[in-house]
Amino acid sequence: MAYIMWRIMFDTVIKNSTLFGLDGGKSAATDVGIKDGKIARIGPIDEKTGGAAARRVVDGTGYYALPGFVDPHSHSDYYLLIDPSAEGKIRQGVTTEIGGNCGYSSAPIGGEIFETRREAYKSQFGLDPDWKDFSQFWGRLKKRGSAVNFAGLVGYNTVRASILGTRDVPFQGREREAIKTAIAENLAQGAAGLSVGLVYPPACFAKLDEMTEVVAVAAKAGKIFTTHIRSEGPRLVESIEEVLELARRTDVKLQISHLKTAGRENWGKLDKVFALIEDARSRGMDVQCDRYPYTASNTGLQVVLPDWAFDGGRNAVIERLQSRETRKKLREEILANHPEREYWDTVMVSQVATAANARFEGMTVSMGANASRKDSLDFIFDLLLEEKTEVEAIYFCMSAENMDRIILKDYVMIGSDAGARAVAGPLGIGKPHPRTFGSFPRFFGEYVFKRKLVAMPEAVRKSSTAACERFGIPGRGSLKEGFYADVVMMDPSRVADTSTYEKPLSYPEGIDYVWVNGELTLDAGKSTGALAGRGLAI
Repeated sequence: MAYIMWRIMFDTVIKNSTLFGLDGGKSAATDVGIKDGKIARIGPIDEKTGGAAARRVVDGTGYYALPGFVDPHSHSDYYLLIDPSAEGKIRQGVTTEIGGNCGYSSAPIGGEIFETRREAYKSQFGLDPDWKDFSQFWGRLKKRGSAVNFAGLVGYNTVRASILGTRDVPFQGREREAIKTAIAENLAQGAAGLSVGLVYPPACFAKLDEMTEVVAVAAKAGKIFTTHIRSEGPRLVESIEEVLELARRTDVKLQISHLKTAGRENWGKLDKVFALIEDARSRGMDVQCDRYPYTASNTGLQVVLPDWAFDGGRNAVIERLQSRETRKKLREEILANHPEREYWDTVMVSQVATAANARFEGMTVSMGANASRKDSLDFIFDLLLEEKTEVEAIYFCMSAENMDRIILKDYVMIGSDAGARAVAGPLGIGKPHPRTFGSFPRFFGEYVFKRKLVAMPEAVRKSSTAACERFGIPGRGSLKEGFYADVVMMDPSRVADTSTYEKPLSYPEGIDYVWVNGELTLDAGKSTGALAGRGLAI
């Protein structure tokens, strides 16, 4: 009998680690062999198995080896072209992002919004976003390189603004067909699905029938529909009912973004929200959600303005803020929603566009108003005017108990709702929400290891596997032979977020090694500078 002597030269071997995210959600204490960007072996690797040789051996003793985390709700579309190292995500263990959420995407884009964004990114970051569709965007991303894999959604707010402008106008005629064609073409170019931010212009002007038509385009293509619902506060229940009706009409896969109950007076609505979602799921509708593990939200300060204030776009908003009569009307409507003065103690300015107002970053609206010797609404109006509406804010509005209940639902995955920032360089600016640097380590540190609310197999599913299955990303999200080698090594005794609202520019701890497509991207807690990520056309 003849014996064939064989030997695999691995690029990397991870020895003696505890693996989670194996086939079927199983775990095991064993080795991982990486070769040519993929997982070549899971199991003992030594002379007996013929696979002892490797260019790099990493001792995994005391570590958990996990599939790279997949962030289903990111906003890195432009950030990856400004700073492709994506350290704010890599250091969390995120190896794949889905961007273009909340209706705002890198493509397709045209018209006034194209020129506005191009001017803004060129002046602030030196980036010239000259592409118009996903095909061109993929080419630009490939040329620039990226540390993370990136899949992108078609943002309906961007598409509508590109063709109809940021205006409250009817959805009809040639423009209507042009919008649907643009969505279909970019989905065919590999966009992962369609997103919308119904609270933001110009989608805030879109009625149910309009949304039904555009969501049907995604459904026909077999792609997902993700939505920032119209209201997460006073009209929360009605807004959930609206998007469930969209899913019922179109039979689309529905992803409800960052499910929450905003405002103390709305915390008691969660049971009704769960009942609506779970009833839809029981009737065969494909409905899931995502959530970040923080009780404050983050969006533009301008969302305190009523919808009509945005009709006509940014220049129209600025004109309205310059008008004494319009300010009076704005004041009346805002006070009707937030009559209590204390509300402005819960809204913090997190980022402005100019150095002149940088002193307000980290201040609540009440603090900024006192420092400016103005009342809260005049402070807001003046700040939006001076910053040409480019003001980010953090809203402390959620219940910790409700957050736990949401995160523990089996149909809720973990997502950051943040772009790939850094603590230094062009993106190390402002006082960004701590979720930017801490979402995934915080989830594991708090929910898995400290409070023991989620078991490791379920935590890995929520952080990796579920998103790949949901968005149709093959070959990732699990540790399987033949899958891409997106791998994270986590120290369970140390993993934690360190970013705070007061000092947010801080990376997490306990994520020490990260491989993306087999390339070591984080080595003993230090960035290697590798740009091994890929654009994922789906």
